[in-house]
Amino acid sequence: MVEGPRLETPSALLNGYSLKLREAGLQVDRSTLGAPILHPIAKSSYVFWDLETGPEQRWFVYTPDQMEMLKASPIHKIYTRGEATSLHLDIPGERSCYPIGEDLWAEGYHQYEALPLQFSDETFKVLTLATKSPGGFDGRAKALIDATLPALTLVFEGFIARNTARTLMETYVGTRAGLRVLDGEIARGDGSTIDAVIWFSDLRGFTSLAQSRSEDDLLKLLNDYFGTLTDAIEAHSGEVLKFIGDALLAVFPHQNDVGAAVARAEAAALQVAGADRPRTDYTFGIGLHPGSVFYGNVGGGNRLDFTVIGSSVNIASRIEGLCGALGETVLASGDFAAKSENSWRSVGRRELKGVADPLEIFAPVVPQRRS
Repeated sequence: MVEGPRLETPSALLNGYSLKLREAGLQVDRSTLGAPILHPIAKSSYVFWDLETGPEQRWFVYTPDQMEMLKASPIHKIYTRGEATSLHLDIPGERSCYPIGEDLWAEGYHQYEALPLQFSDETFKVLTLATKSPGGFDGRAKALIDATLPALTLVFEGFIARNTARTLMETYVGTRAGLRVLDGEIARGDGSTIDAVIWFSDLRGFTSLAQSRSEDDLLKLLNDYFGTLTDAIEAHSGEVLKFIGDALLAVFPHQNDVGAAVARAEAAALQVAGADRPRTDYTFGIGLHPGSVFYGNVGGGNRLDFTVIGSSVNIASRIEGLCGALGETVLASGDFAAKSENSWRSVGRRELKGVADPLEIFAPVVPQRRS
């Protein structure tokens, strides 16, 4: 495992480990390396490896069906109690203990080992090894595996710690912003000026929605609304920076190509504002404006927020504030409309709070749901 710390992914780690065991004379034909994870959707992550296809990263989501599969697996004993399992698959009584035993026997495997990897926090992760050798893993093979487990565990724990930090940053801060924080931009004032299209949106009539619905119904509505917008923004290479009550702030960064960023933001906005949007029990507004903003850390003491600030953010917010009064779902500044390859119609010059001069505001010339 000398090379382990220099590898970049758990997939590379398991691939290297399995091949090293084969070089040492162990006929490893299949292996997995897995751990429960902190993730907003998946509950565990594992790498599957076999000799023919190599490594593949997979995710396990705890749906009811998958939970039943997990409970019927040797892995469940490891995660909950740290208990190893050894199955000689050519013995009917052993392979029938778990569904995976019958499955592996049908695929030509003769022995299966599920081994606990104990991390420093006393939790357990999993390594499984399987062989098609009729002789299985002999005493020498098991001794070699046992001797290498501490090093494998140490390297794997480092991967899990880094992946957890990255996932938390991406989940709560954003993909690009999270990576910048992990790369060292953690002091107040750290950041840089970037060019981007600013997206600001919020729900129409949120106060009345909150008063007329149960807490559970309101939460479902918010999650549907935020989910719909977030999916569209991320599908077009934008980044959601924060949810502010019922509002959403996002950016579409660019480097000397504002037209491309406008096209991406426009596509995302028209996608969620289209007349075919499935939900009809709420409406929202979107304000769009390109400009330069500070992209970095602001805050006080040890409590910071990675965000964007600048007049362009204020303009996008104020433009969105006109959506309800003008009966439009999407509005944009003249600077945005001028860079679009599609048609936008003027809805007049409007005064915006905090903006010195009135700005001409535009709406897309496409079918959209009325606010």
